[in-house]
Amino acid sequence: MEKRNVLILSIIGFVISLGFGAISPILPYYVVYLEGGITELPEELGVIEHASQYALEYGLMMSAFMLTRAIFARYFGSLSDRMGRKKLIVSGSSIYSVLAYAYILSSNVYHLYLIRGLQGVASAMVWPVAEALLMDSVPSEMRGGSMAIYMTSSNLAMIGGPAVGVALYKIGIHVLGIRELDWALKFPFLGLAVMSAISIVFSLLLREDGKRLLEERKSSSPRVELPKSVRRSINTLYVVGLANGFAMGFIAPIMSLYIMQFISSDPSAIAIVTTVSGMIGLAAAYPGGRLSDRIGRKNIVIVAGTFARLMTAVIPIARDIGSLTLISTFRSIAFNVYTPPFRALQADISPREIRGKIFGTVQTMFNIGAVLGPVIGSQLYQEYAPKEISIVGVTLPGVSLSFLTSAIIGLFSLFLFALYMEEPSTLQEQ
Repeated sequence: MEKRNVLILSIIGFVISLGFGAISPILPYYVVYLEGGITELPEELGVIEHASQYALEYGLMMSAFMLTRAIFARYFGSLSDRMGRKKLIVSGSSIYSVLAYAYILSSNVYHLYLIRGLQGVASAMVWPVAEALLMDSVPSEMRGGSMAIYMTSSNLAMIGGPAVGVALYKIGIHVLGIRELDWALKFPFLGLAVMSAISIVFSLLLREDGKRLLEERKSSSPRVELPKSVRRSINTLYVVGLANGFAMGFIAPIMSLYIMQFISSDPSAIAIVTTVSGMIGLAAAYPGGRLSDRIGRKNIVIVAGTFARLMTAVIPIARDIGSLTLISTFRSIAFNVYTPPFRALQADISPREIRGKIFGTVQTMFNIGAVLGPVIGSQLYQEYAPKEISIVGVTLPGVSLSFLTSAIIGLFSLFLFALYMEEPSTLQEQ
């Protein structure tokens, strides 16, 4: 069951992420279009100087997804401890498939808010539950490497997805002759529909330990006594998850707008920065995960996480594709080294009987931060993007405020992690 579930879950993560990655460079243009900000194909505009005016709408769309994911992640994680993981993964994949077509039928941003909110529910069914099943399926000494494989497949798809989405967009325009802006922007959503349908097929092939599940069902709410140090470490995970979600949410919705406004209005620019930096960074994920299996996880998380936040802070100095891609590449390498050990450590300290609940709660805390981050970050970006700011006597472009704030929050979460997280001295199957 070990290799089978690792492979299938990695494929599911890949195909779902590929679909979402494909629409990611198109969504900001779609929002601006629905709000009346553009009326012609974006690559014909040079740059979209007023892109920051739509930061709040784009941020709210991101927050709608994170809000419902935050509400349901803990519930579905806990539910999976009792009824099993596979059923929820199949159900979530099915919802993804239906919602892909809803994008094509949307005609205003309020439709997008609703669609993204429902996608958050599906995401809560799939991602924390899939990670819990993955950790259930492998022994502790394989968790870092297995998580790295799983995350590499998902990240590879998210990285390559924008290139696929832009390619679909260009095919629609240049091969199929779609010149109407509305349908040109909607065409890439067909890729999301196809990928979501494939994920359903593979989710049906998952295997689960039926004997263990039957034993755990005898107690509808298993009570697990945790040592004080373990409870403190788990609570630290929750706080760090909240801070990380807030830091990520602060800049996630504005990164594409930053490229549109200061680098290039062509969707290819977003795809280039995302794909090149992501592909290079991805090569660091498996070595980072395997290294954490051998020497421990905590120090790797602290060092790589710190470097990633510093790279976030300097993003606004970039004013061309080359420099932005270089900074994004260093940032991507650091995050790919950081994440597998962090997720594996989360599994190390989580008893198997309540692992789904803990994974779901970490996701909930992250998503709460990611609900608030886009709203506040987008407002700051909208207000300060056209201006300059002065920090300790140094004049900086106004966009720096959002990126600096994200970096500081991320560094603070690492400080808490270093202070309160206790790594098990001997990794044992729990």
